[in-house]
Amino acid sequence: MASWCVRRYLLKHTLSSKVALPVLQTVRGSIYSPKYLDPTVSKEELSQPLKDDDPRKFQPIKAARTEETTLFFHDPLLQKFTNMMMQKGKKTLAKDIIEKAFENIKRIQIENYHKAADEVKQDIELDPLKIFHQAVDNCKPILVLTKIQKGGVRYEVPIPCGDSNQRFRAMKWIIESCRDKERTVHMENKLAWELLDAYKNEGRSVKRKQDLLRMCEANKAYAHYRW
Repeated sequence: MASWCVRRYLLKHTLSSKVALPVLQTVRGSIYSPKYLDPTVSKEELSQPLKDDDPRKFQPIKAARTEETTLFFHDPLLQKFTNMMMQKGKKTLAKDIIEKAFENIKRIQIENYHKAADEVKQDIELDPLKIFHQAVDNCKPILVLTKIQKGGVRYEVPIPCGDSNQRFRAMKWIIESCRDKERTVHMENKLAWELLDAYKNEGRSVKRKQDLLRMCEANKAYAHYRW
């Protein structure tokens, strides 16, 4: 009898001691509170006087990041492209690849400029940054497909593509087209060729945009399912 009571006592206290503790997880956040405003890096905005009701007069402002600068070569679109090019946190390597690709574009365009006739030279673009912007614009899709379920059936419905989604898809297609090419060729060379092809409305990334638009055109009968 005594042994049974001892076993019951030990079992009761053993179960009561196993209390479920809350699991702590590290959450990545900002050191700034929500009342802090984003910094302004545009020279045009900084040169203009602040209005009386501008919140920058009364609220604190975050410190600018290392890559954010007021110099003329700072480009937000190129910064986003660099972040998408980066793998395993190697941002310096991504920057070096893009800089070498721009150098190759400049070399190719200058060579074409000297070989071209006088009346054609003015149409040859020599600025790699302008070529990059035009290449991204040429790869932006107008429509995308989304899956909508109606009556137990899923339809691929074409919907308009937002600005941020257009930019994301264009840069993603350019990067994936470069990585799908031959492994024996350096990445900076593949990126330079792909940007030049996209600048001329050619290449794999432009073809992917055209294929997507073709699929949207084929599924336009389901467009009313969007509502």
